[in-house]
Order: sequence, then structure tokens, then C-alpha cells
Amino acid sequence: MAPAEVEAQDAVRFQHYIFRNQFPQDCSTTTGVLTRAGLKEGRDRWPGDYFYGLGLGSQMASLKFNFAKSLLSGRVYHFPTSHYVNPVRCASQTFDCYFAPPTNCSRVVAPGTQGARHLRHLRHRAMDTAPLLWCFELPRERLTRLAGLRAVHAEAWYHGQLAAFLFRPNSEMRSFRDEALRSFAFDANDTRAETLSAAPGGLHNGSCAAMHIRRTDKFKGRRREDRRAQKGFGDFGRSFKGWAHFLSPNPAAQLRVLLGSEDPATFREMPSLVLPAVSYWLPDRYFVMNTAAGMNFKNINDNNERLVSRYDQLVQAMAQAQRNGTAAVAELEARGVRKDEGMTLVLQILMMSECDALFGSFASNVAILVHDLMHSRMVARRDRLHAFDINGRTYCGCGASFCMKLEKRSIKDPTRTMEDMVQAFKGKNINAI
Repeated sequence: MAPAEVEAQDAVRFQHYIFRNQFPQDCSTTTGVLTRAGLKEGRDRWPGDYFYGLGLGSQMASLKFNFAKSLLSGRVYHFPTSHYVNPVRCASQTFDCYFAPPTNCSRVVAPGTQGARHLRHLRHRAMDTAPLLWCFELPRERLTRLAGLRAVHAEAWYHGQLAAFLFRPNSEMRSFRDEALRSFAFDANDTRAETLSAAPGGLHNGSCAAMHIRRTDKFKGRRREDRRAQKGFGDFGRSFKGWAHFLSPNPAAQLRVLLGSEDPATFREMPSLVLPAVSYWLPDRYFVMNTAAGMNFKNINDNNERLVSRYDQLVQAMAQAQRNGTAAVAELEARGVRKDEGMTLVLQILMMSECDALFGSFASNVAILVHDLMHSRMVARRDRLHAFDINGRTYCGCGASFCMKLEKRSIKDPTRTMEDMVQAFKGKNINAI
């Protein structure tokens, strides 16, 4: 049997294995696990909770490793909370607000339900808590035995399968995607983009390349992580054109480029650099932290503080509107009180993973997550993965901060194996690196 066919069939087996673990017949006989992130049962944060100092991509990368750990221990995994979730739209603020439930052993309780002390009801004989994880060596042989696979695969294959299960969009996310298909932004001077945008799916039809351009704080300041020279827009354009000419299954004139960036200059500069391909992106109005409202990105800490502050304002405004009556609530909702920053960022990741190719940097968790999801989709299609790091890096499945640490270690001691360096992270907290 061809290797691609073995990979595809094993992917089905691996998903069945995950579902057996996560959807037991009797939850009361199982042990559940929650990561020490977000909010405790009393709505208090864990002491020293580093999760709230991270971007959404880093948070999602940690879900992958904590989920893998729970599978290996036979425990049932539950999503943690995230401050990226708008509490007005989704009061639980868990990742269930974006993704399909990872288990049947919890249910979300509607706010204000009589007798309900918490927003989630967990049904297990015991609940464990686990520290946040961003990197460890996946025991591929053991996972292969547990899932009854026919072969041991590359580590990226397992990362892709874990991501494919975790990041299944829920009904609200699917509806948001349908809306986005009719609302993409594009270069106002591109008449072809305007024509294509008239029909849902005219721009985003799968014949696309995802281009994520992370700039600003990855390359400067106290939290600089990428020690390589920052690549310019021209570098991204040349990389794309090379792929479009030599490797793309479609003619360049038929291609689309889905752009994502925290730097608004990206959307001014890139469209002309990828012609004749058409560029498009999620509109600024979808973001809570949108540049039109003066919310320019400085660094992740500043962004997080302003986002949490903005959500607090929205919660207070909604409480006041509810006291004033239905008309006041309707007026507030018309002004976008339920707009969700995390939902837009997650949608961007999901839609990028639907493309034929990725151009980005593995110094960013977004590129790592898009790679994982794109990998699982290509495995199912028995197709080839096209993922390019603009700095020439090889894929690293860890959290991006750990990937940069691995890079520095490998430069310092080039004789060490990658497995040895990853194993050295065991028991380490991200604060320690």
C-alpha cells in the first residue's frame, strides 16, 4: 500500500481513538483534566497565571500539548478559558466558544441558571489539574500502539491529527465563516477582486495561498524572539511567485492570496507584489483591536491589557443596557458589543489552513497552527503539503517560543540531536526559557 494511503487510513483510526477517549459511555467512571489556565471554579485566576500574558496562537499551541498529555494518561481533556473570548458573546470564556466540545463529559450552563454555581458542569469521578505545556517529545511508537495504527509516522503527522480534533469549528464559528465569505476586504484598485467578491466563495475557493506576516514585537524589544533578520514584503512576494510558477497545481492568474498580519502596511504593500494573483483578507471591522479605532498593535502585553479592558467596558455597558430595557440592548448589539477578537483570529487560522500553501514564519504560533491543520487536511486528501518559512526554517511543532529556544541551542551545540534538546524542556515552564 502506498505510504500516502497508509497515512490517510491511519488518520481515520487515530481520530476514532481520540473520540473513544474523549467521549466515554460513562463519564462518572473517568478522570478529567483541566490545565491551570484561565479561571478556577470560583472565577479566580490561578496564581502567577502566565496564560494571560500570551497571544491566542501561543494559547492554542499549549492546548495541543496538554491534550496529548491527557490522552497518554487516559484522562479526559477539557478546554481552559481564554481572555480572548468576549464574555458578552460567550460567558464561559472557554475555547468551547470557538470549537466543537472536546468531550461529552461537560456541559455549559447558561448564565443565571437557578442553582448553578459555575458556567460549566463537569461529570467525572475525579478532576485533576495540569501545568501548561508547550513542548515535549511525542512518544510516536506508544501513540501508534494505543490507536492501533498500521505504521509509525513523522511527528508532524501526530501534531496535525491532534490539531484536527481540537480545532473543529462549532456552529457559531461555521456561521461566522459563511458571513466572512461575503465580506472579505481587498485592494480597491483590483477590479478582478471586486468581481470575484460578488459571489460567496469567489475569493476564498481553496485555490489560495495563506500568507501570514508577523512583524513588530517578534523582532524588537524585551520579548524579541526571532533573532534572524526581518524579511520585507518583497521577500514574501518573491517566495510566493516562485511557488506559483514552479509548484502550484494552478496557473498563477487563477490563484488567491489570503493575507494575515498585525501590521496594516501589509494590506497596502502586498497586493501589488503577488500579481496576477488576487489578494484578500478579513476586514478591519471584524476585530475588536482594529486599527481604524486607533488600536494599533505595539506588543502582546499591551494588546492583552487593552483587550481585557475593552471587554470589561462591554460587560458593564451590556449590564446597563439590560437595566434600561430591550431597546437599549438592541442598540448596543447593533454597535457590535458581541464582537469577539479571538473568534476573528481563530477564523483567520482556520481559513488559512484551507489553502493549498502557507508562507509565514515558524517563529509565530499562527504559522505552526496553520501548518498542523493544513497537514491533516493534506493527509486526508493524499496530497502534498506546501509550507514555506520565509527565513528557511524547518517546521517545529512546539510553541514558537520553544522553537526559537531550540534554534539557539542547536546553534550553540550543533552536535546535539533535536530529540535530546526537546527532552531537555521536560518539566520546564515557559517563564524559565
